[in-house]
Amino acid sequence: MNNPLTSPRLRKAANVLGIVLLIALVAPFAVYAAPELVGADESFVVLTPSMTPAIAPGDVVVVAERDPTAIAEGDVITFALGASDVPVTHRVIGVVDEGGALAFETQGDANEGPDPGFVPAANLVGAVTLTIPYIGYVIQFAGTRAGFVTLVLLPFGLLAVTEVWSIVRDRDERAAATAAAEGSPSDSDGDATAAATDPAATDPAATSDTPAATGSGGVSVDTVGGAAAVLAAFAPYAVYVAFELRTAVAIAVAVAASTLLLGALAAWVPASGVLDRGGSVADSASGEPASGPDSDAPAPLTPVDRDAATDGLGALPATASPATAPPPAQPDSAGEGD
Repeated sequence: MNNPLTSPRLRKAANVLGIVLLIALVAPFAVYAAPELVGADESFVVLTPSMTPAIAPGDVVVVAERDPTAIAEGDVITFALGASDVPVTHRVIGVVDEGGALAFETQGDANEGPDPGFVPAANLVGAVTLTIPYIGYVIQFAGTRAGFVTLVLLPFGLLAVTEVWSIVRDRDERAAATAAAEGSPSDSDGDATAAATDPAATDPAATSDTPAATGSGGVSVDTVGGAAAVLAAFAPYAVYVAFELRTAVAIAVAVAASTLLLGALAAWVPASGVLDRGGSVADSASGEPASGPDSDAPAPLTPVDRDAATDGLGALPATASPATAPPPAQPDSAGEGD
């Protein structure tokens, strides 16, 4: 009976729950890095409390471009204030015509009065379509040197160690299974059964068309290895750029490149047999074949020993030779042999 804590159904439910939690954790940052995912154009971290309680410091506002004529009273818009590079997000409290041009009167929800001056339609960045609370703190922390190391480099370093440990563990398990299979006694019927159930033993062509040689989904091992080589050259550069710029897009590219590199290595290393070749090289360097005969095995028989064994006779003495054999008897004049 399966333990309820380790039953396949519970493990499957835990995997599904883990995937859902991972998506819920990553999705807000993905929307901030790529607002196009939700049909928006820009995203900003709110720095001041002028729009509380609707929008608090540390929240992220996702802004979509909109025709200025479609902006109405009550909309929350993001606009450029004068020559400042920092945009402002406030609520529209009035739409006015200033000198024949469209303009907006704005005010922060937490402010006592409207903003000084009107906002020209040309300064409009867009209307706020989505607010994501609190993740601005994480984004701001990731923009620092300590935050980048803590939130980007450290997790991927742990992921890399986990992948390497998984590869080494799988190799040890395969080696232990191979040693157990070679050490287990087998009879003649067992050999025939293994040959019948192993297609590689009966069909030589099967060894060249196995999934290990072509990779999963029909992708060859060489293709996966080439992709890993390209990613190995690109991922460090992407991480360096992200470390220097500390922008959401640069960090997202670095994370994606590093994840793809780890996945490619995890798929290529076991399939290519690089770790298995290390054992074969070590055996050949020691001067003995990996599966050669034992050093205590008897020496092969000489031709004389084989003849003696087949005739049932002992081996010739070491001193016997054709040169020391007695000459044949010669008949004398009387016809008798000496």
